[in-house]
Amino acid sequence: MDSPIEIEDDFKLLTPTEQSEAMADLIAQFADQMLDNNKRIFTRVLDMIGATDARGNKTLHLDMLATHLAMETPEILEVKSWNGNDFDLPSNITSLDDFRAQSCLGNIPGTHPWKSGSSDYVTGFLQCLETAVRKNASRELLGDAAETLELPAPFCEFFKHTGGVTYSNLDRQMFVCSFGDTISSAQEQAQPLEKMCERAPSFGFEVAAGWKAGDNDQNSWIHYLLCKEVDEPNEPWEWRIFINNINFQDFGYYDTLGDFLVWYSGAFDWVDWDAVQSHVDDLCEKCKRVLEVDEG
Repeated sequence: MDSPIEIEDDFKLLTPTEQSEAMADLIAQFADQMLDNNKRIFTRVLDMIGATDARGNKTLHLDMLATHLAMETPEILEVKSWNGNDFDLPSNITSLDDFRAQSCLGNIPGTHPWKSGSSDYVTGFLQCLETAVRKNASRELLGDAAETLELPAPFCEFFKHTGGVTYSNLDRQMFVCSFGDTISSAQEQAQPLEKMCERAPSFGFEVAAGWKAGDNDQNSWIHYLLCKEVDEPNEPWEWRIFINNINFQDFGYYDTLGDFLVWYSGAFDWVDWDAVQSHVDDLCEKCKRVLEVDEG
Protein backbone atom coordinates (compact mmCIF):
# COMPACT_ATOMS: atom_id res chain seq x y z
CA MET A 1 0.00 0.00 0.00
CA ASP A 2 1.28 3.46 -0.85
CA SER A 3 -0.39 5.16 2.09
CA PRO A 4 -1.17 3.99 5.63
CA ILE A 5 -4.64 2.69 6.39
CA GLU A 6 -6.73 5.05 8.51
CA ILE A 7 -9.48 3.50 10.64
CA GLU A 8 -11.73 5.86 12.57
CA ASP A 9 -12.56 4.68 16.11
CA ASP A 10 -13.08 7.60 18.49
CA PHE A 11 -14.07 5.30 21.36
CA LYS A 12 -10.54 3.91 21.33
CA LEU A 13 -9.23 7.35 22.33
CA LEU A 14 -10.89 7.09 25.76
CA THR A 15 -9.03 5.66 28.73
CA PRO A 16 -9.99 2.12 29.83
CA THR A 17 -11.90 3.58 32.79
CA GLU A 18 -13.74 6.05 30.56
CA GLN A 19 -14.59 3.28 28.10
CA SER A 20 -16.00 1.08 30.86
CA GLU A 21 -18.07 3.87 32.39
CA ALA A 22 -19.40 5.04 29.01
CA MET A 23 -20.41 1.51 28.00
CA ALA A 24 -22.01 0.78 31.37
CA ASP A 25 -24.15 3.91 30.95
CA LEU A 26 -25.05 2.97 27.36
CA ILE A 27 -26.10 -0.56 28.31
CA ALA A 28 -28.10 0.68 31.31
CA GLN A 29 -29.97 3.10 29.03
CA PHE A 30 -30.55 0.28 26.55
CA ALA A 31 -31.95 -2.01 29.26
CA ASP A 32 -34.37 0.69 30.46
CA GLN A 33 -35.54 1.41 26.91
CA MET A 34 -35.89 -2.27 26.01
CA LEU A 35 -37.83 -2.99 29.20
CA ASP A 36 -40.27 -0.18 28.38
CA ASN A 37 -40.41 -1.34 24.76
CA ASN A 38 -41.27 -4.94 25.68
CA LYS A 39 -43.95 -3.83 28.14
CA ARG A 40 -45.61 -1.61 25.54
CA ILE A 41 -45.46 -4.26 22.80
CA PHE A 42 -46.84 -7.03 24.98
CA THR A 43 -49.58 -4.79 26.37
CA ARG A 44 -50.66 -3.91 22.84
CA VAL A 45 -50.64 -7.57 21.76
CA LEU A 46 -52.75 -8.54 24.79
CA ASP A 47 -55.15 -5.68 24.03
CA MET A 48 -55.51 -6.92 20.45
CA ILE A 49 -56.22 -10.47 21.62
CA GLY A 50 -58.68 -9.23 24.25
CA ALA A 51 -60.56 -7.18 21.65
CA THR A 52 -61.40 -10.23 19.53
CA ASP A 53 -64.69 -12.15 19.76
CA ALA A 54 -67.51 -9.99 21.07
CA ARG A 55 -68.72 -12.73 23.40
CA GLY A 56 -65.58 -12.34 25.47
CA ASN A 57 -64.63 -16.01 25.42
CA LYS A 58 -61.90 -16.22 28.07
CA THR A 59 -60.79 -19.70 27.02
CA LEU A 60 -60.46 -18.53 23.42
CA HIS A 61 -58.30 -15.58 24.46
CA LEU A 62 -55.96 -17.75 26.54
CA ASP A 63 -55.67 -20.31 23.73
CA MET A 64 -54.84 -17.48 21.33
CA LEU A 65 -52.17 -16.24 23.72
CA ALA A 66 -50.68 -19.72 24.15
CA THR A 67 -50.61 -20.23 20.38
CA HIS A 68 -49.09 -16.79 19.83
CA LEU A 69 -46.30 -17.33 22.34
CA ALA A 70 -45.49 -20.80 20.98
CA MET A 71 -44.80 -19.43 17.51
CA GLU A 72 -41.23 -19.69 16.25
CA THR A 73 -42.06 -18.34 12.78
CA PRO A 74 -44.61 -15.75 11.57
CA GLU A 75 -46.81 -18.65 10.41
CA ILE A 76 -49.32 -20.30 12.77
CA LEU A 77 -48.36 -23.97 12.53
CA GLU A 78 -50.36 -25.41 15.42
CA VAL A 79 -53.13 -24.20 17.74
CA LYS A 80 -52.24 -24.56 21.41
CA SER A 81 -54.50 -24.94 24.42
CA TRP A 82 -53.72 -22.79 27.45
CA ASN A 83 -51.60 -24.44 30.12
CA GLY A 84 -50.19 -22.19 32.83
CA ASN A 85 -47.44 -24.69 33.56
CA ASP A 86 -45.90 -23.88 30.17
CA PHE A 87 -45.18 -20.38 31.49
CA ASP A 88 -44.42 -21.25 35.12
CA LEU A 89 -47.71 -19.65 36.14
CA PRO A 90 -50.28 -20.86 38.70
CA SER A 91 -53.24 -22.92 37.53
CA ASN A 92 -55.79 -20.33 38.69
CA ILE A 93 -55.28 -18.15 35.60
CA THR A 94 -58.58 -18.20 33.71
CA SER A 95 -58.48 -14.93 31.77
CA LEU A 96 -56.16 -12.43 30.10
CA ASP A 97 -56.64 -10.13 33.10
CA ASP A 98 -55.31 -12.88 35.38
CA PHE A 99 -52.37 -13.31 33.04
CA ARG A 100 -51.59 -9.58 33.00
CA ALA A 101 -51.58 -9.52 36.79
CA GLN A 102 -49.24 -12.48 37.25
CA SER A 103 -47.00 -12.74 34.20
CA CYS A 104 -43.52 -11.22 33.97
CA LEU A 105 -43.12 -11.92 30.24
CA GLY A 106 -43.19 -8.25 29.36
CA ASN A 107 -40.61 -7.36 32.01
CA ILE A 108 -37.53 -8.27 29.99
CA PRO A 109 -34.58 -5.83 29.69
CA GLY A 110 -32.92 -7.84 26.91
CA THR A 111 -29.37 -7.83 28.32
CA HIS A 112 -27.32 -10.83 29.38
CA PRO A 113 -24.75 -9.81 32.02
CA TRP A 114 -21.85 -12.18 32.48
CA LYS A 115 -21.63 -14.32 35.58
CA SER A 116 -18.60 -13.76 37.80
CA GLY A 117 -15.54 -15.61 36.59
CA SER A 118 -16.32 -15.16 32.90
CA SER A 119 -13.50 -12.72 32.14
CA ASP A 120 -11.13 -15.38 30.77
CA TYR A 121 -13.83 -16.65 28.41
CA VAL A 122 -14.61 -13.10 27.22
CA THR A 123 -10.93 -12.36 26.58
CA GLY A 124 -10.44 -15.66 24.77
CA PHE A 125 -13.50 -15.23 22.57
CA LEU A 126 -12.52 -11.70 21.53
CA GLN A 127 -9.02 -12.90 20.67
CA CYS A 128 -10.42 -15.77 18.57
CA LEU A 129 -12.85 -13.44 16.81
CA GLU A 130 -10.11 -10.91 16.06
CA THR A 131 -7.89 -13.65 14.61
CA ALA A 132 -10.75 -14.93 12.44
CA VAL A 133 -11.63 -11.42 11.23
CA ARG A 134 -8.00 -10.77 10.30
CA LYS A 135 -7.85 -14.05 8.36
CA ASN A 136 -10.78 -13.08 6.12
CA ALA A 137 -9.96 -9.36 5.83
CA SER A 138 -9.28 -8.02 2.34
CA ARG A 139 -5.54 -7.82 1.63
CA GLU A 140 -6.36 -5.92 -1.55
CA LEU A 141 -8.02 -3.10 0.41
CA LEU A 142 -6.05 -3.18 3.67
CA GLY A 143 -2.67 -4.55 2.63
CA ASP A 144 -0.42 -5.45 5.56
CA ALA A 145 -2.83 -3.68 7.95
CA ALA A 146 -5.08 -6.74 7.70
CA GLU A 147 -2.53 -8.68 9.77
CA THR A 148 -2.81 -6.29 12.73
CA LEU A 149 -6.47 -5.31 12.37
CA GLU A 150 -8.24 -4.78 15.71
CA LEU A 151 -11.91 -5.28 16.51
CA PRO A 152 -13.86 -2.03 17.08
CA ALA A 153 -13.23 -0.76 20.60
CA PRO A 154 -16.95 -0.14 21.33
CA PHE A 155 -17.82 -3.77 20.61
CA CYS A 156 -14.95 -5.12 22.72
CA GLU A 157 -16.09 -3.04 25.68
CA PHE A 158 -19.73 -3.95 25.03
CA PHE A 159 -18.87 -7.65 25.08
CA LYS A 160 -17.05 -7.28 28.39
CA HIS A 161 -20.29 -6.02 29.96
CA THR A 162 -22.85 -8.33 28.37
CA GLY A 163 -22.99 -11.57 26.43
CA GLY A 164 -25.19 -9.96 23.81
CA VAL A 165 -28.61 -8.31 23.70
CA THR A 166 -31.94 -9.79 22.64
CA TYR A 167 -35.25 -8.49 21.35
CA SER A 168 -37.93 -10.78 22.78
CA ASN A 169 -40.07 -10.65 19.61
CA LEU A 170 -43.27 -10.55 21.66
CA ASP A 171 -45.05 -9.32 18.52
CA ARG A 172 -44.17 -12.68 16.86
CA GLN A 173 -43.86 -10.96 13.49
CA MET A 174 -40.42 -9.42 12.97
CA PHE A 175 -38.27 -12.13 14.60
CA VAL A 176 -35.20 -9.90 14.69
CA CYS A 177 -32.09 -11.81 15.73
CA SER A 178 -30.02 -11.27 18.86
CA PHE A 179 -26.88 -9.13 18.64
CA GLY A 180 -23.42 -9.95 19.92
CA ASP A 181 -24.17 -13.40 21.32
CA THR A 182 -21.86 -16.40 20.97
CA ILE A 183 -24.26 -19.05 19.71
CA SER A 184 -21.80 -19.80 16.91
CA SER A 185 -18.01 -19.92 17.14
CA ALA A 186 -15.77 -16.99 16.29
CA GLN A 187 -14.66 -18.79 13.13
CA GLU A 188 -18.29 -19.25 12.02
CA GLN A 189 -19.08 -15.61 12.72
CA ALA A 190 -16.12 -14.25 10.74
CA GLN A 191 -17.33 -15.48 7.37
CA PRO A 192 -15.71 -14.79 3.99
CA LEU A 193 -16.36 -11.20 2.89
CA GLU A 194 -18.25 -12.23 -0.23
CA LYS A 195 -20.73 -14.28 1.79
CA MET A 196 -21.29 -11.50 4.33
CA CYS A 197 -21.81 -8.87 1.64
CA GLU A 198 -24.50 -11.07 0.06
CA ARG A 199 -26.52 -10.90 3.29
CA ALA A 200 -25.59 -7.45 4.58
CA PRO A 201 -27.21 -4.53 2.70
CA SER A 202 -23.81 -2.93 2.10
CA PHE A 203 -24.81 -1.28 -1.17
CA GLY A 204 -22.58 1.69 -1.95
CA PHE A 205 -19.82 0.57 0.42
CA GLU A 206 -16.46 -1.06 -0.01
CA VAL A 207 -16.16 -3.73 2.68
CA ALA A 208 -12.71 -4.68 3.96
CA ALA A 209 -13.46 -6.88 6.99
CA GLY A 210 -16.12 -7.86 9.49
CA TRP A 211 -18.15 -10.59 11.07
CA LYS A 212 -21.72 -11.80 11.49
CA ALA A 213 -22.86 -10.38 14.84
CA GLY A 214 -26.36 -11.85 14.74
CA ASP A 215 -28.28 -14.55 12.89
CA ASN A 216 -31.44 -16.64 13.22
CA ASP A 217 -33.51 -19.03 11.14
CA GLN A 218 -35.95 -16.31 10.05
CA ASN A 219 -33.79 -14.54 7.43
CA SER A 220 -32.57 -11.94 9.90
CA TRP A 221 -28.89 -10.97 10.08
CA ILE A 222 -26.75 -8.33 11.75
CA HIS A 223 -23.20 -7.70 10.50
CA TYR A 224 -20.40 -5.56 11.93
CA LEU A 225 -18.37 -4.39 8.92
CA LEU A 226 -15.27 -2.28 8.34
CA CYS A 227 -16.21 -0.21 5.32
CA LYS A 228 -16.13 3.11 3.50
CA GLU A 229 -18.48 4.70 1.01
CA VAL A 230 -17.58 3.98 -2.61
CA ASP A 231 -18.14 7.65 -3.50
CA GLU A 232 -15.79 8.81 -0.71
CA PRO A 233 -12.53 6.93 -1.39
CA ASN A 234 -10.47 9.36 0.69
CA GLU A 235 -12.52 9.01 3.87
CA PRO A 236 -11.17 6.79 6.67
CA TRP A 237 -12.43 3.26 7.14
CA GLU A 238 -15.17 2.95 9.75
CA TRP A 239 -16.89 0.10 11.59
CA ARG A 240 -20.64 0.15 10.88
CA ILE A 241 -23.48 -2.17 11.88
CA PHE A 242 -25.74 -3.46 9.09
CA ILE A 243 -29.15 -5.04 9.65
CA ASN A 244 -31.13 -7.14 7.19
CA ASN A 245 -34.56 -8.63 7.91
CA ILE A 246 -35.48 -10.06 4.52
CA ASN A 247 -39.04 -11.14 5.30
CA PHE A 248 -40.07 -7.54 5.95
CA GLN A 249 -37.71 -5.73 3.56
CA ASP A 250 -36.23 -4.08 6.64
CA PHE A 251 -32.59 -3.17 6.19
CA GLY A 252 -30.11 -0.38 6.82
CA TYR A 253 -26.97 0.50 8.73
CA TYR A 254 -25.83 2.43 11.80
CA ASP A 255 -22.62 4.40 12.13
CA THR A 256 -22.19 3.70 15.84
CA LEU A 257 -23.01 0.98 18.33
CA GLY A 258 -24.98 3.53 20.35
CA ASP A 259 -27.17 4.44 17.37
CA PHE A 260 -27.79 0.75 16.68
CA LEU A 261 -28.81 0.03 20.29
CA VAL A 262 -31.26 2.94 20.24
CA TRP A 263 -32.90 1.47 17.13
CA TYR A 264 -32.83 -2.08 18.49
CA SER A 265 -34.51 -1.11 21.76
CA GLY A 266 -37.26 0.84 19.98
CA ALA A 267 -39.10 -2.00 18.24
CA PHE A 268 -42.52 -0.65 19.23
CA ASP A 269 -41.97 2.08 16.62
CA TRP A 270 -40.90 -0.21 13.77
CA VAL A 271 -43.05 -3.30 14.30
CA ASP A 272 -45.60 -3.70 11.48
CA TRP A 273 -48.73 -3.36 13.63
CA ASP A 274 -51.08 -3.89 10.68
CA ALA A 275 -49.41 -7.27 10.16
CA VAL A 276 -49.74 -8.05 13.86
CA GLN A 277 -53.46 -7.21 13.74
CA SER A 278 -53.93 -9.49 10.72
CA HIS A 279 -52.07 -12.19 12.61
CA VAL A 280 -54.33 -11.79 15.67
CA ASP A 281 -57.45 -11.96 13.48
CA ASP A 282 -56.14 -15.15 11.86
CA LEU A 283 -55.24 -16.49 15.30
CA CYS A 284 -58.80 -15.89 16.48
CA GLU A 285 -60.38 -17.77 13.58
CA LYS A 286 -58.05 -20.77 13.88
CA CYS A 287 -58.47 -21.06 17.66
CA LYS A 288 -62.27 -20.67 17.41
CA ARG A 289 -62.48 -23.52 14.93
CA VAL A 290 -60.51 -25.82 17.23
CA LEU A 291 -62.62 -24.82 20.24
CA GLU A 292 -65.86 -25.45 18.33
CA VAL A 293 -64.65 -28.93 17.40
CA ASP A 294 -63.64 -29.67 20.99
CA GLU A 295 -66.95 -28.39 22.37
CA GLY A 296 -68.99 -30.12 19.67
